[in-house]
Amino acid sequence: MFTAKISDELDARIDAEFYSPEAIDALKKVKLISAGVAFGSLIKDGYRVVYHGIDNVPGLNKNDLIPFLSPANIDHNGGIDFLNLDYVPKYYLQDYKKGKAKINELLIEVKGNTTKVSVVPKIFPENMMISGSLYKAELNSGVDPYFVLSFFKSYYGVLLRKRLTSNTIISYIDKTSLYSIPIPTLKQKVSKYIGNKVRQAETLRAWGKMLEVEINQSSSYEIDSALKLNGKSVNKAKVKELTDRLDPKYYSFRACCVLDAVKAASKTLNTIVKSYSNGFEKRDFVENGIPYITVSEVSSGRLNIESAPKISKFISIPTKATINENCVLVVRTGSIGTAVKVDERDKNAVISSHLIKLEFENEELAAAVAVFLNSSAGKVLLHKISYGAVQPQIGQEELIKLPIPEFILANASTIRVLLKQYESSIRTSGTLVNAAKKLVEALIENKLTEQELINAQQALERGDTTLDRQILSRLSTKGIDDEGSPPLFPNLDQLYELLDKAEEQLEVTP
Repeated sequence: MFTAKISDELDARIDAEFYSPEAIDALKKVKLISAGVAFGSLIKDGYRVVYHGIDNVPGLNKNDLIPFLSPANIDHNGGIDFLNLDYVPKYYLQDYKKGKAKINELLIEVKGNTTKVSVVPKIFPENMMISGSLYKAELNSGVDPYFVLSFFKSYYGVLLRKRLTSNTIISYIDKTSLYSIPIPTLKQKVSKYIGNKVRQAETLRAWGKMLEVEINQSSSYEIDSALKLNGKSVNKAKVKELTDRLDPKYYSFRACCVLDAVKAASKTLNTIVKSYSNGFEKRDFVENGIPYITVSEVSSGRLNIESAPKISKFISIPTKATINENCVLVVRTGSIGTAVKVDERDKNAVISSHLIKLEFENEELAAAVAVFLNSSAGKVLLHKISYGAVQPQIGQEELIKLPIPEFILANASTIRVLLKQYESSIRTSGTLVNAAKKLVEALIENKLTEQELINAQQALERGDTTLDRQILSRLSTKGIDDEGSPPLFPNLDQLYELLDKAEEQLEVTP
């Protein structure tokens, strides 16, 4: 609980969050470094395009549709998922001209969660429209949108936005309030240095998307014809295919064709798996402890351990729930059709009973199986064996009878390398955004000087990474110069190698 002094602090707002001591303290600190500059003064052109209903698109030709970006396509690090955009009719370009995306526009979620922020990158789908839940801002010349993103993603930026957000049925921050947020006023080299960390993250994400496409192609090229078949309203099962299952879905025409195509040259899981089991249930979570992996942490198709709840280190954990880099996790209930390989960095986590753990003799086998089960063909087979109407489930015994194509197993080493590169690119991109946020926070808290960043940026422009390394080595998971916390970048050599590899691959790609 807290109180506000009427004479000093009371405003037209009467919502408690507006007078939060943490928010008031953040406002004072940011104002000291903002020189009176508010976000609105940095904007050349800004709009929140209110669409009068989103028209239905079924029946429209693909050429009559254009992509539509909403907050759901933006992740917590500012990355944009262009592969899963919604679509709206093409005439929206004429009816809502201001809704069309532009390169380097800052996108801030103002309706809903109100914490997401991103920048429209150099390469994005043609004629992409922006949702009215996002405020789109073209900044003045000389203002780095990636630095502004870093501020809004920082502790201070998030707190000041939440302070001005109206928390009614749907959270919303209005234009006047958004424009009033003070923005740190820093020398151009400083903004560039911090903004470049986010640009590097964007480069790694782009490379990660390339790797994802390559991984997907490696898992289905020999069974594409079966995947392209459409389902039938009536299915007839052959006598030899009949089992104790009587549900029609199990014998769907497309699923059976995919199964036949895979079985043509394959090995069943039970012949290559070392062991299998599900996890255990625990719902008493703590702030610091062992990551507890649930369906939510793998639903995206990769293991996101950062969002996992934690359980106490002092409870008894069954061996069947522990995981390592030779394991594949398959969703047993919930998001059926999802499988992920465990990364070496996550081997100390444990899993819930809603996940099945498949453990193999080595990482190569685990990588190959995970990629296949998470492919289009693998998802078809996982849905085929699922049962239950309200809450679909997968049984362990049916899972281990699934075939894995031999061409996948033959390419296991290559798949492991691709998967490792993909995972590193995605993780490191998030770490770089986190670094940018922490650099902003360090400047606001006077733990870092502008001159230090200017010197580092000038050195980088000469091709010298020494000062950059010194600054990055000071960053930890809790901030800067916190000796008791794990380093944000445990291996700076690997960071630079990864960035060089990503830039090299993107340059040679047409």
